[in-house]
This record gives sequence, C-alpha cells and structure tokens, in this order.
Amino acid sequence: MKFVSVLLMVLLVLAVTSYSQSGIEILTLNDCVKIALENNSDLNTSRNLTKMAQLGVRGSYSNILPSVDANFQGGYMKFGPSSPYLSDEVVGIDSVTGEYIYDQVSRQDPARSRDSYSASISISQNIFDGGYWWNNIRRSKTLNEAGKYELKLSENQVMKFVSQYYYNLLKDIKLLEVDSLAVKRSQDQVDRTQSMFEIGSVAQVDVYRARVNLGQDQITYLNQKNTLRQSEQLLNLAIGRDPLIPVQIDTMVVFEPRTVTLQDLLDVAVENQPALQSQKLNVKSAEFSVALSKSPFWPSLGARFNYSRDHDELEKVFSDFDQNWSYSIGIGVSWNLFNGFSDHVNYQTTKLQLNNARLDLENYQRTLRSDVRKLFNSYNAILEIVEINIKNLEAAREEFRLADERYRLGSGTSLELREAQVNLTQAEQILVAAEYNAIITYIELAEAVGKVKEALNL
Repeated sequence: MKFVSVLLMVLLVLAVTSYSQSGIEILTLNDCVKIALENNSDLNTSRNLTKMAQLGVRGSYSNILPSVDANFQGGYMKFGPSSPYLSDEVVGIDSVTGEYIYDQVSRQDPARSRDSYSASISISQNIFDGGYWWNNIRRSKTLNEAGKYELKLSENQVMKFVSQYYYNLLKDIKLLEVDSLAVKRSQDQVDRTQSMFEIGSVAQVDVYRARVNLGQDQITYLNQKNTLRQSEQLLNLAIGRDPLIPVQIDTMVVFEPRTVTLQDLLDVAVENQPALQSQKLNVKSAEFSVALSKSPFWPSLGARFNYSRDHDELEKVFSDFDQNWSYSIGIGVSWNLFNGFSDHVNYQTTKLQLNNARLDLENYQRTLRSDVRKLFNSYNAILEIVEINIKNLEAAREEFRLADERYRLGSGTSLELREAQVNLTQAEQILVAAEYNAIITYIELAEAVGKVKEALNL
C-alpha cells in the first residue's frame, strides 16, 4: 500500500512538472496578444470598417470636383419612302416686298439612308449647393476619426480579454501547484501515521482518517487540473486558435501592483478612452448631419460645358477640327421650393438625432466615471486582501508547524493536524487567487481608462 501511495505521489508531481517540460513553445503574454491581434475576427471587421471610412473621405470630395463625361456614338439610319404629303415650298419672291412666296406642293420622299457619327465631351461643375459639399467632407473626416477610435477600442478589448485569460490560466497553474503540495502533505501524513501505528503510537483510525484526507486532496487536485485544461481552451479561443492545441505559457511573470489615484484615472480616461472619443466625434458628426439637412433649403448653382462633333462620315468626326463642331456653355440655378415637407422632416429628424447623440455622450461619461470608480475600489480592496492574506499565510504555516510537532510528539490529535493543514492550504489558495485577481482587476481598470497597452508593457 505504501508503494502504491508513493507511486501516485510521483505521478502527481510529474503531472505538474511536465507542464513546463513538454517541449511545447512557451508563449508570453506579448506572444498571445500578437496572435490575437492577427486572428481576432471582430478586430479584423473593425479594420475593414476603418478602411471603408477612409474611402468615404475620398468619396466625399465628389460633390466639389468637376464631373467629366465623354461620349461617342455611331450608327446607320434608314428611312422608308413616304406617302404623298403637302409641303410648303418657295415658289417665288415678291418683287415689291422681297419676301418669299410659299405654296403647298404635293411631295413624296423616296427611301433613303445615311450614316451618323458623333463625339462629345461634357464638363459640369458644382459651384454652390447650400453647403452640402463642405459639410459632407467634414462629416466624412469626422466619421473616419471615429472609426480609428473604434478600432483602438477593439484592440484594447482584445488585449484585455487575452491578458485576463492568460492570468487566469497562470492562476490555475499556481493553484494546481498548491493542490499538489496539499496532496504531498497528506501523503506524508499517511506515511507517518502508518509508521506510528506500526509502533503503537496512534490508533488505526488515525491511519484511515489520513487516507481519507489524502483522497479528498487528490480529488481537489484532479478538479483543479480539469479547471486548468478549461483555462487553456479559453486562452486558445481568445487568441483565435483551435481550443485543443496544447498551451504552455511563461510562468515566471512578475506583475508589481501600481499605486493610482481615482482623480488621475478619471483624467486619463477623459483624454484616452477611445469609446469616449468616439462618442464625442459621433456628436460632431451629428452636428454636420444637421448642417447637411439644411442644404436643400438653399438654391444650388452649377456650370456646364459641352463640346460635340458629328458627321455622316466617321473620319470627319476626328478630322477637320475647324468644321462640324458645336459647343455650349452655361450656368444653371435650381431651387426646390416645396417637396411635400420631406426636407423639413429630414431637418427635424437630424436635430433629434443630434440631441440623442448628446444624451448618449452624457450617459456614457457618467457610466465611465462610475465604472472607473467601481474598478478602482475593487482593485484597492483586493490589494488590502492580499496584504491580509500574506499575514494569514504566515500564521497558517506556523499553526501547521506547531500542530505537526504536537502530533509527532503525541500531544496533539490527527483532527487538529488536519484542521491546520486545511487552513494552510486554504490560505495558500486564497493568496494566489487574490494576487491574480488584483492583476486582472488592474487590467480591467487600465482598459476602462484607455491605457491597457501601457499597463501590460506591450
């Protein structure tokens, strides 16, 4: 039985140490973030939307740049013979007045045909359209800037989620080490109790109790090992990889708690939170939309130029440039005086949308302040918990040492020793969880103020 227990202990230790000796590439947090930034589908969608916004800026200049059209036509026309019809024809000139004398003559045209070729170029230029073109350009630029902030927001969120899963996995690794140590303590206690029973120092019930304690600790270890595997899968999903790919991360990460003040965090958030900047730009875009909706109330002014050539012989269209041509140049004004209140309704709608955008901004600013304050309080509370648990762990270690010494000398009971052992394991687990929860909460706080990249030193 002792051999089986020792063998089981060896296997448990190998399971933990093999995690760092499996030959799998060790991923740092920076590696995981880089993989995620390349693979995340939502982030790639945001990149595409940013490119579309950039194209929108280029397209917004179409209303002020001239429009140029070239046209060429060629064809063959055939006319059938006509029925007899009366035609006013000149039959003479009045000798007194000199005016032409007309008379109706019966005519019938024969069948005929001809070729027809023409080429033309037209240029039109918008001169004034009620401010539509420059407000459209400014709105497009604003939307482009908002898109950049949206992309940065997506990047920050990806970095936050990846780092959270990374540190959760690291926490589970450390907790597995704690549970492995608990199993080792229980195994040592089984071996010691068995030896003490054999020399008559303790009753056999103490041996059975020690074995039950070992079994309980082994179950806890196996459950934590399963939790660890789940954390590996979640990290894989977060960085856009197959969840079944083996994961090995750098366990030598050192994260020092930062001391921050609430006011400093709020000031940083106002300047750097991309979601807040995007909301501000959305308000600005809505203001330009209102200006755009006013443009139909003004007359529009435009100029045009057209040059054309035509002849029934193709070569004459592209030669003899001093002949067979015509051109027109002009300026036009149009003013929509009434279109069934459509323009008025559109104007009122954009004003309401602007009001909603301002309300959304105010609500987001309040929510942001609330979220930052809540995370700030949570972070500081966890730091205090860490300090308390450091002292608790020292006390639990001393408690276990004394209980172990008393039991070895025969002045203590196995129940007292087990209670001290459980208290020690719980103190170790709580401290590990608190330390990594502090890291994770700080990352959430950094993302809330728009500084997650700097917080992670990426």
